[in-house]
Amino acid sequence: SVFPGDIRKVGVNYEKICSNIPYSLEIVQSCMKETLRFFYRIIMNRQDTNFTLKGIGVLVIRGNEVKMTFYRNFLLSLNKYGYVVQQLLSVSLHFFQGNSELG
Repeated sequence: SVFPGDIRKVGVNYEKICSNIPYSLEIVQSCMKETLRFFYRIIMNRQDTNFTLKGIGVLVIRGNEVKMTFYRNFLLSLNKYGYVVQQLLSVSLHFFQGNSELG
């Protein structure tokens, strides 16, 4: 795993996402797969980019370093789950050169 500590990977529940928006399962899956392909190309080509996640924050990729800046309102909305905010603030993700798990 490329994730530090005890962070685990979880699958995406497309059905749950579709229940809250007016788009079909196929459209949601297609958009998410295209977004992942976009990230993969950026990482493999070592391109610098900022990716804004509406209402959440900005994911910044600079070379081999990835940083996530969360919007204050998003963090405050997690306040009832104080341990989540603590985990988010303590995690630092780095993509290492030649990491084959991304493909």
